[in-house]
Amino acid sequence: MPVPRAQLKVFSPLESFPPRERERWASYVEAAGGLTRTEHADVEDAAATRLLTGRASPGPDAALVRRAGRQVLVCPLDLELRAAVAMESFRRTIPDAVADAFVPDQRLRGVFESLSTSGRMPHVIDEPWSVPLHWFVAFDPSERRLREHPEGHGPRLVYVSTCDQALDRLEQAIEVVEDTLEDGEDILAALASITAWVDTFDPASLLELDYARVASLFTPEELRGDTTCEDLWQAIEALEVGDLLTAAATYGVVRARWSDRWTLQHVN
Repeated sequence: MPVPRAQLKVFSPLESFPPRERERWASYVEAAGGLTRTEHADVEDAAATRLLTGRASPGPDAALVRRAGRQVLVCPLDLELRAAVAMESFRRTIPDAVADAFVPDQRLRGVFESLSTSGRMPHVIDEPWSVPLHWFVAFDPSERRLREHPEGHGPRLVYVSTCDQALDRLEQAIEVVEDTLEDGEDILAALASITAWVDTFDPASLLELDYARVASLFTPEELRGDTTCEDLWQAIEALEVGDLLTAAATYGVVRARWSDRWTLQHVN
């Protein structure tokens, strides 16, 4: 069974891509129209299976597509790039010889190494078993969208904003943490990392936080009642006015809500 993963996705305006990529994605949109949610999950599961065999690339690239009026926005899955980034992160935790055993194909290892040092950023980042708390800071609680699954598989929870609005919020949070917390280095590093990622995309791009399969770790009632984004902003606003007690208490409630999911991540 696939590991439940939450995703943070960027849908960039078609015109914001470099000319060659723009032409490729324009042709893709015209021919395929973009993946459905089910197709998206199937493509990523198949890519993960091929990679775990150690004998194949993730497969041909595909994309999610949104339309806002006449504007077309594209979120490439960037399968090879994401695999390369994941492999580079994995390499930092184990000896090279062990990492190479996971991808015995020397040609594919070369592709991954080239991609991981290219400076390119994937349009999708994943987190297994939970939604990282710093992801929520990019959104306003009013941007929460809860939809019942059309096939009766429980609610689907997403947040949607624009990259420019997300950057304003992240920069505000960084400023508050820098001014109020003496031991906030880990929080600042997490916020700075996501800020740098969002800042690589066109400001008019859409940013989507999708609980995706992580939603299955909650009951429908828990998901409907989840107010993590709102609670985190209450904590930040309390910090901003110097109310450290309220900030700590509110943040503690959020951590308690997600602690069981973090435990699953470490167990697995």
